[in-house]
Amino acid sequence: PSLEQETVEELSHRLLEITAQLNASNRSLQHLQQERTEMLANLSHDLRAPLTAIRSAVDYLTSGQSLSAQDIEGALTLIDHRTGTLEHLIRDMYELFTLEDPSHAFSFQELDAPAFLEEYFYTALPDSHYAGHLLCLSVSQDLHATLFADPGKLIRILDNLLGNAAKYAPAGTKITLSAAPSADLTSLRISVTDEGPGIPPEDLERIFNRTYTVSSARTPGSATGSGLGLAIVKTITERHGGTVSCENAPGAGSIFSVTLPAKFLQS
Repeated sequence: PSLEQETVEELSHRLLEITAQLNASNRSLQHLQQERTEMLANLSHDLRAPLTAIRSAVDYLTSGQSLSAQDIEGALTLIDHRTGTLEHLIRDMYELFTLEDPSHAFSFQELDAPAFLEEYFYTALPDSHYAGHLLCLSVSQDLHATLFADPGKLIRILDNLLGNAAKYAPAGTKITLSAAPSADLTSLRISVTDEGPGIPPEDLERIFNRTYTVSSARTPGSATGSGLGLAIVKTITERHGGTVSCENAPGAGSIFSVTLPAKFLQS
């Protein structure tokens, strides 16, 4: 074949590659749009429920009926509880959208991982959110690991994971915060293990998606099933160059893990 024929073939091949890339980009954009639409639908549902309850309580209080002090207190308690639900959900929405903005800067610094986890653990012990549970720390004294991370964001990850464990695991059960190096000593795996009902196997791959609606088996009576807390964990972790995972035996608890790049000193 002549040089001209070869050039035409090369251009044709390049055009096919560009077309394939554009098609892949379009599919990705469509998926993101679908995901955002689904997320907004879930959030709309989660916002509507407490708003409806608040409106009903306000209507009851202003109905002109002769209400007892107990009736008024009950309505005000409902309003207070549902308002808290709205505040929590709106805060999570704002934080997730902020974290997904590439222009939102993280304050990275070198952290002594075992010392950081130990300080976090002993700060969490007296927290009323964990009342009724046995908090345990499992970090080897031989572990010498350094993370390059944003400490405030890591605290948010741990708050979300331990908070979920305390919310869904039965009272009196154990919640364990642990850390261990990867086999190739390139990353540190930080895990929160609970003794709750576990996650249905078919949902394990989706539980960190922002469109995931948490199963009622995991969150009976949950105020919100939008799953934004775990989506926040995933977003923060990925911006640190890490990964998240969940494994469990249904009925025997769950292990939520965050794996982050780390440096290790040999002891």
